[in-house]
Amino acid sequence: MLQKSEKQLSQLQKQSSKMSFSLKKLVLLMVVVLSVSATSNAQLQYGVKASAGATCQSDMLEIAKNCDVRFSPGIGLLAKYQFTDAFALKSGLEYLQKGRSYDENGSSLTNKLQYLNLPVKAEFSAGEKAGFKNGQRIYFAVGPYLSYLLDAKGELNDVSFDLQSDTKDFDFGLSYEIGFDFPVFNTKTLQVGLNYDMGFIEVYKSEPDLHNKMASISLGLLF
Repeated sequence: MLQKSEKQLSQLQKQSSKMSFSLKKLVLLMVVVLSVSATSNAQLQYGVKASAGATCQSDMLEIAKNCDVRFSPGIGLLAKYQFTDAFALKSGLEYLQKGRSYDENGSSLTNKLQYLNLPVKAEFSAGEKAGFKNGQRIYFAVGPYLSYLLDAKGELNDVSFDLQSDTKDFDFGLSYEIGFDFPVFNTKTLQVGLNYDMGFIEVYKSEPDLHNKMASISLGLLF
């Protein structure tokens, strides 16, 4: 009987020790979760965006080569997830026009490509530490984009022709943005940004070393 009691007591002590260790782990986990929740202040915002700029097509590391820039409008939806006060992840879905325009040997050629664009950018920002007040912030964002070709048309000496069969269906590249945030209407945010997109994929199947480049100014309203 004494040996059984000692075994039972030993088992109870082991179980108590395991429960104590598990309880400590649970408490520690709760402390970590509460600490992260208290410091993250995560916030999700949606909005709309419009842009206007210039686009061309040239070699990978060249801004433009024998290519006149053409007007490039854009419009779309915007989403931003604020992880911390200084870091956010932003994305969206937007319609963009890209292409090129140039004159050669008395001939004028214009290519207009229409894309559905999906960017994903990491945004880093600073407010009061950078000297701004009243909720104003400066930000820098960078990340990849993926575009799907909706339509491709060309125009040679005022004669239109279809380019879609010679244009690749997808474009992929890197997008940069720098801008300012301005609080408006109490709970909304106005974003004014300067953007530059550099494509990594050759645009045409029959013409090598041509990549999409676009510089634009954008205006976004986040709710």
